Amino acid sequence: MSVEALDSSLDRVRTGLERRVAALGARVGDHLAGYVGQPGKLLRTRYTLLLGRALGVDSIQAESVARAVELVHNASLLHDDCIDEGLLRRGVPTPNALFGDRTGILVGDLAFTQGMAEAALVSSEAVRSLVAAVQEMTIGELQEEFLKGSLNVSVEGYYGVAARKTSALFEWAGRVLSDESPLDHRREDPPRLGVAAGVLLQIVDDIHDFTLAEAVAGKPPGQDLHNGRLTLPGIIAMDDDASRERWIGLWGERSSGRLDQALALFKEGGHLDTARGEARRIMTAMLPWAEALPQREAAAELCGFMTALFNREF
Repeated sequence: MSVEALDSSLDRVRTGLERRVAALGARVGDHLAGYVGQPGKLLRTRYTLLLGRALGVDSIQAESVARAVELVHNASLLHDDCIDEGLLRRGVPTPNALFGDRTGILVGDLAFTQGMAEAALVSSEAVRSLVAAVQEMTIGELQEEFLKGSLNVSVEGYYGVAARKTSALFEWAGRVLSDESPLDHRREDPPRLGVAAGVLLQIVDDIHDFTLAEAVAGKPPGQDLHNGRLTLPGIIAMDDDASRERWIGLWGERSSGRLDQALALFKEGGHLDTARGEARRIMTAMLPWAEALPQREAAAELCGFMTALFNREF
């Protein structure tokens, strides 16, 4: 997919989201409806469109899949902000910060319904499998909630949560686009690409939670540490005899300088580099699956995008 073609497709995805927001705005007000289709980095949309192109899927169908992904992702963020008391998202106040948690949850529910409506434009099977994907996302969130405050989290447990919480939508997009593809390909490759892409994105985001400034990330740094969620850099620190005691001490602190001290520890111990190495390993495993997709030029562009996902600093 050329840059121009991808930009045109992204524009149509945005336009479709704006139409849904406008229709909701007439019912609940533009100030609330805007959160339903508020675009972020559109990483999931770009991934979906490139994967659809690599599978030879009709662009209208691929764009509906991308809109469904974006809407359900937005819904999960709206709910997450209520759970985590997040006050800033994408550089603007969250609805729960402005109107309270009840309103934030209800706006998230609206976003879920719009995602389901978009999936219905693809097929009834797409809706059925999206319900299953949202179930997996919710189970992943529950598992993460049960682990809140605990330092007893293994790397395998972390991957299991990420594969549900973050990967489920990527996996769903891969499965639906595989079903819609008219071209011969290994049917298991698009869904497993999605699982790996989601875990890759989660690792990079977890590193960024310690390294990106608020002006870049659109939200305050250190949110996982503040909310008692042990992510991959911390798990690696726990597995390091030289860092464990210091990290346990920082975990129990509530000082204003805790984030800076944690970042210094991770850098000194090489834990951020180890986490990046895990992300690189996953990306390297993904590339052959993408390269095998039937539309080879588009598959190469998808590989380039996944490499950019790994390298991104935003």
